[in-house]
Amino acid sequence: MYLLPQRFSCMRQSGRGIEMKDLYLIDGYNVIFWLPEEFPRTDLESSRKKLVDLMQDYGAHNDVEVIVVFDGKSRSLKAKVETVSPFFHVVYTPSKMTADSYIEMESYKRRDEYRSIFVVTSDGAEQNQVLGNGAYRMAVSDLVRLWNEDKKVQTIFIRRNNMANPRSEIGRHIPSSVQDKLERLRRK
Repeated sequence: MYLLPQRFSCMRQSGRGIEMKDLYLIDGYNVIFWLPEEFPRTDLESSRKKLVDLMQDYGAHNDVEVIVVFDGKSRSLKAKVETVSPFFHVVYTPSKMTADSYIEMESYKRRDEYRSIFVVTSDGAEQNQVLGNGAYRMAVSDLVRLWNEDKKVQTIFIRRNNMANPRSEIGRHIPSSVQDKLERLRRK
């Protein structure tokens, strides 16, 4: 079977009981080729890594599960699944299966396990297929907008917390007369 193992990682305990997570199924090469200014086509390895890093960051900050799917690069008949964290997976499809068909299968199979399933692709045929499975389609441009909004939220959070908790530097606690003497010594 080509699918990820069944597990209940899509559930989380909260003060209100058990809540279901959202799942993002990402058509990796579709995203990479849709954004040539962001991902260089000349170096697919670094483009894959950059996409995985961006999605891992987004998934962690938004408490969603992410599966990034790439068309297989080997002759294997089994999908290669790299579990980066409990809620983040990278899948390379088997040689006779496309990322599109893997995503369609996963969106159908997992439709009852998650609160919402979002399929990120700009492939119109795939978008229509996953709508029939009950998943939501998301264009690559919408994902980019979400990345940018997430980065803004992170920047605001970091600025607020860094101002509230300034670094403890020794220079802030040295009298100005000693700082002047040290500066003169440094310049000699």
